[in-house]
Amino acid sequence: MLVTLYRSGPLRQRLAKGYTVIGRSRDRDRYGLETRAAIMARLLAKPPRLPVLPTGVPLTLRGIPRAPAALWIDTGQVVLHDQAMRRAVAGALAEAVAVVAGETQKAGGVLVPSGWVPGGGDDPAGGLCADLHSLEVVSDVQRELLCNLIREYSPSLISLTARQLHGPAYASARGSARLSRATDQVATRYIASFSPQHLDRVRAGLKRNERLARLEAMDVNPLGEASLAAEGDVALRLFDAQMSISSAMTHALVVQAIAMRVRDLERTGQRVRSVPQPVLERNRSRAIAHGLAAQFDVEQRSSAGGPAKPNGARTSTTAMVTAGQAASAMLAELLPYFRQLDTHPQELSQIFLGLELTADASSDGFVRNENDLLARWHEQDTGLLAADRLAQGLRSPEWLIKDHVSAANLERAAGSTSAARVWLAGQLAPARAVPDRQNATGTPGQRRPAAAAGRPAPRSDGRRGPHPGLSADRLLDLVAGVDRTPAEIVEALRAYCRSATEADLTRPLRQRDREEAKALRRVLRPRRAQQVSCDTPLSSWDEPAAGRALNSAGESGLALLHWDVSEADRPRVRAGLRALGRPPGGIRSVLLTDTTYTGKAKERRGTVELLLVAPAGDDRTDATEEATR
Repeated sequence: MLVTLYRSGPLRQRLAKGYTVIGRSRDRDRYGLETRAAIMARLLAKPPRLPVLPTGVPLTLRGIPRAPAALWIDTGQVVLHDQAMRRAVAGALAEAVAVVAGETQKAGGVLVPSGWVPGGGDDPAGGLCADLHSLEVVSDVQRELLCNLIREYSPSLISLTARQLHGPAYASARGSARLSRATDQVATRYIASFSPQHLDRVRAGLKRNERLARLEAMDVNPLGEASLAAEGDVALRLFDAQMSISSAMTHALVVQAIAMRVRDLERTGQRVRSVPQPVLERNRSRAIAHGLAAQFDVEQRSSAGGPAKPNGARTSTTAMVTAGQAASAMLAELLPYFRQLDTHPQELSQIFLGLELTADASSDGFVRNENDLLARWHEQDTGLLAADRLAQGLRSPEWLIKDHVSAANLERAAGSTSAARVWLAGQLAPARAVPDRQNATGTPGQRRPAAAAGRPAPRSDGRRGPHPGLSADRLLDLVAGVDRTPAEIVEALRAYCRSATEADLTRPLRQRDREEAKALRRVLRPRRAQQVSCDTPLSSWDEPAAGRALNSAGESGLALLHWDVSEADRPRVRAGLRALGRPPGGIRSVLLTDTTYTGKAKERRGTVELLLVAPAGDDRTDATEEATR
């Protein structure tokens, strides 16, 4: 009997979106700090009217105390609890940036992304800023847990969101230009308690032992940002200001997922482990210097929330992992909270897909964050990073909310990116119970194994995995029986793929009556919208036709690639398929048709059909385990 059900929902948060200003091209000292600060003063003296959020509160233009040539557009406190609210906030922010860009032009300046410089040797002083994320907490315990958990994640967060200098003469994919120059910001220290009766002692201990006089100087400001009137919140100064609104909103989702995890830890009475400060400092420095190319030291200890005391005995064993692996591990821990936020794969594509696509050491050229993106644009055309070109983008709300990172990956490899989207959609999909009226083998009245309730069935080796597969003949018998729904056919094909070393239905179909075989093929083919016709053999899964089919398989579970070619070209199609190997993203291919026929003009023709079957959640987990074994 269900006695109690807990679910941690999102609390309020705010985002202060940062940009910088430069002078007009005709100004003598266009990039000088005095010129830029004067433009900011004119903007703040008469701030423009900005869009109103669904909460009825307008966005606010604010100056940044530590960056006189930069500005924040502040959302105020909002609850990003569902897709509709997040879309509304993103749209309002994009419109606000466009308005501010126009007003900056009237004030005699140009609004550009933080970190923009005209040349590699130019000093960006005064124009580097953060995207400030501020989180509401409702207890001192939450404040302690949130600060300490983000402290543990901080090297991964910095590497994932770092922004280097960029412009027509220079763009680097590595590191954080802002944090490498910061003299007023230090790594976060482990705080054992924020209880009022302990806080003075904590401050005194940090000042005596760590020479840290102000808690507000840490990457994670546990007392809130006074310049935003956000005292009492926990302010995160880790995130460099992003170019697009889509990137900033993705980071806001990550921040909220961390906060939701903290509330679960509080409810269950758990603590966050204390990563040794020297290890954290080393990893943070590497993240600032190298971004996602960094290597991190990782302690071989129990994970956050374990039973050990935060400052208890440690092992001396450490392992080296890449920043990308550390970031992927962090995001994997947050997946349950992304699901609770009803997150659409498109909202997280730009941080998940690039990391997933570059997990293989042989894969390169994929974009993982805006640093990679700007370096790619610089390689393609240095004019893309000209101030006027970027300013034009900032005046367009559509450009601001576009996911440029995923667009670059689609351009680089459409098939692999589509397959990675299939994988991400599966990761974000809630576990669903399967009706008990029929098990995977089609026997009525029997209860399905444990996997039907969202738990993988036990394997013979004691681990959990997908339920048993189907033979080719059993599959054909199953779909030849009573009428099957498309979902049931996809599940049957998945079961067949799990048991088949080389999924090929052509031989079992030839052993059936000709009319029966034709009927079975019709049943197994997906609907017309999920079929993609090809004129030539495929040479890569990244070709447009393959990409469309992989994307369709990801959306519907099943797709079909179809060739109708001359008899002489049929062997080339088959040879091309053998050379391709398995599709990416855990998708399996099943050869459905490989035959010849006489066409209307009495010429000999060949038909080849390949089914693409997207994996279920359990299959994805199993495929990931096998790939990393």
